[in-house]
Amino acid sequence: MRHQPDVWKAAYERDGYLVVEDCLDDKTLATLREAIDRITDDPDGVPPHLRSHVQLERDYARDGGDRPDAERVGKAVRLIMELPLFDPVFARLIRYEPLLDVLETLFESREFHFHNYKCINKEPQASSAFVWHRDLPYLYHSTANLLTAMLCLDDMTEENGATVVLPGSHLLVDENVSVGDQDIDEADLPAGMERRTVTCPAGSAVLFHVNILHGGGANRSTTPRRNVIGIWAGPDTYPIGSSRYAYQDLYPRSEDPARQRQLRMTYDALG
Repeated sequence: MRHQPDVWKAAYERDGYLVVEDCLDDKTLATLREAIDRITDDPDGVPPHLRSHVQLERDYARDGGDRPDAERVGKAVRLIMELPLFDPVFARLIRYEPLLDVLETLFESREFHFHNYKCINKEPQASSAFVWHRDLPYLYHSTANLLTAMLCLDDMTEENGATVVLPGSHLLVDENVSVGDQDIDEADLPAGMERRTVTCPAGSAVLFHVNILHGGGANRSTTPRRNVIGIWAGPDTYPIGSSRYAYQDLYPRSEDPARQRQLRMTYDALG
């Protein structure tokens, strides 16, 4: 990965998103793919205490709307929450140094912290589209100083359902972001804004401001599109909802001795 902090910061502030190619080295990329495959290859074999964190396309399809036929999609997995509970490789990913370099640049601080990891899985010919939305209304934090870090396990192309963004839409003031922004009708999108399809090779990191408007099409290709999605919070930004996630509030680069001790103890226990 090329270190270009000035380029990263300028692009992120201007557009509300950033693509960093080759963020994942080959070994890490292969390890993450294998860990995701162990879940998606046999979702019915997932231990009962983890099954609620796995959403299948067939379950989603029963809700109606513009979604694939429930019978046709079989056991295709759409979403996996709480990845660190499934495999310690995802807990260790919280300390992945190349990504932390980018996060430190964008937050302009070492005092940023982890929120959660999930996987969006778009199976070939079996996935549904993702509606237009912003991430902020889902996150329930004291400020909007958060970002989404998407780690691409496969090439992201227009054909396999790449994310589409409205560059600059992150500049909407926080007070105007409502719960309704979790599902935005096409007719309600800001008029005259560019729509940009974010394509990139496997191993890339795509980082989004939590206020940017984005969505994604279904995977109509013959190749998978798997993304590990991390939410990260900046300094003095704290959760205000009742939900908490595995390993939430780890500060992997904090200079606070208490936070450093927390990190050591966490990973000592992980083994």
